[in-house]
Amino acid sequence: MSEETEVLNQSKGVAARSFLLGLLIVAASTCFVLGITLPVLKLTRLYVWTVTFSIVSVIWALSRDGEFVLGAILLLFSIIFPMLKLLYLLALYAVPMQHNTKRTEALKRLSWLGKWSMLDVLVLALMIFYVKSSGIADAASLPGIYFFTASVILAMIATAQIHRG
Repeated sequence: MSEETEVLNQSKGVAARSFLLGLLIVAASTCFVLGITLPVLKLTRLYVWTVTFSIVSVIWALSRDGEFVLGAILLLFSIIFPMLKLLYLLALYAVPMQHNTKRTEALKRLSWLGKWSMLDVLVLALMIFYVKSSGIADAASLPGIYFFTASVILAMIATAQIHRG
């Protein structure tokens, strides 16, 4: 009886970890969508003119103004890489790997995508600091940056859970 109980408890633990991992991926994906669409930055000039920017609106404005390279870099590192990482996490969650070599390769690719995760948060923080310290305008972070940061952190936790196996 004790062996059966131990096996049952182990299977409950695996199911709970699997549920938690799925929840982390869904939460990270939701925060990602909110993070790129909600305003991340508010600039106020002369206490009168205010303008807010989301990551998507910045990319759109850059491409509209002919800054295609900068817009493409921002699109790549702010939207495409994080989206690929979330989709890859979902694929690894949905399709368990049977072979150790395939799993190791998949985890290496996931780690490579994850290297770029906090780059956007760092760039936004530096931009807010620069604008505030230069006196050009007053800058304030808005909810989008917090959702984007939450998405990155939740995806990092989910990645660590997948690495644990």
